[in-house]
Amino acid sequence: MPHCADAPNRRRAGLTRFLGASLLALAAGLAPAQDTPGAAPRQPGQVPSLDEHEALRLSQEAIGRVVPEMELRDRSGKLVRLSDYRGKPLLVSFIYTGCFQICPAQTRELYEAVRGLDRMLGESQFNVVSIGFNQPFDSPEAMRSFAAQHRIAHRNWNFLSPTRPQVPELTRAFGFSYVATPAGFDHLLGVTVVDAKGRIHTQVLGNKLRADQLGVPLRELLLRHAPPPPNAFAALVERVRILCTVYDAETGEYRYDTKLILVIVGGLLFFLTVGAYFLLEWHRQRRQRRSERPACSLPPAVSGSTA
Repeated sequence: MPHCADAPNRRRAGLTRFLGASLLALAAGLAPAQDTPGAAPRQPGQVPSLDEHEALRLSQEAIGRVVPEMELRDRSGKLVRLSDYRGKPLLVSFIYTGCFQICPAQTRELYEAVRGLDRMLGESQFNVVSIGFNQPFDSPEAMRSFAAQHRIAHRNWNFLSPTRPQVPELTRAFGFSYVATPAGFDHLLGVTVVDAKGRIHTQVLGNKLRADQLGVPLRELLLRHAPPPPNAFAALVERVRILCTVYDAETGEYRYDTKLILVIVGGLLFFLTVGAYFLLEWHRQRRQRRSERPACSLPPAVSGSTA
């Protein structure tokens, strides 16, 4: 089960923010943790930790659940509703900005995976959000600083801050488990894939995210539930483009499969040729039937008699 528990980092940069998060985690760690979803049972004085099996159960239990209607603040402080992301698939990750190891590494790996997905699907096909769950420390300013520090630059990726009262309901809805510890947070690692209707489609868990792990559910959602393009030809081109990409394990990126493209193009040409043949044959037989049809003639005129 992928989860993390960060050790204190003693670098001077960002020390104040780290101490604030650690003090909050320490205060929470001194209290009983059994009430926190995903927390392992412990004895008084024992360091809290994540119950791996329970965290996995909660994450899978969230599949099929509709994302709650909530307003969060983006990096500029503007209110953003989760329903604003409906209409396209959405990738959701939970982070805390006081983390110096796991969260930055996972966010960078997600960034590289998203860049690979852009080449397969197009960057306008899906959205990404990172949500800071350690409130009030994961403020819009802290999330903006986190994104800039780790060079996350993507026009469809937003960093959001809920209010502290929103965090329990929000994390429970997504099946995200975390436990405050004296060293930070022990939390589930992964990305939640949400469909265009705002329903949780699957959970991609792991501390090593790859483009293919996210590409499989995204491809499925786009092929089955994507909104119709302006015309049928555009829809056909988009489906062929998505179908003609494969994951290259050596480069860790998606690329176009030229063999598959040739097969699809050859198949389309074959069906077009067969269709054109039948169309021409139908027109030929129709003209032949017209030429063989007997000409219509008037009956001979009857000459009248005179008295």
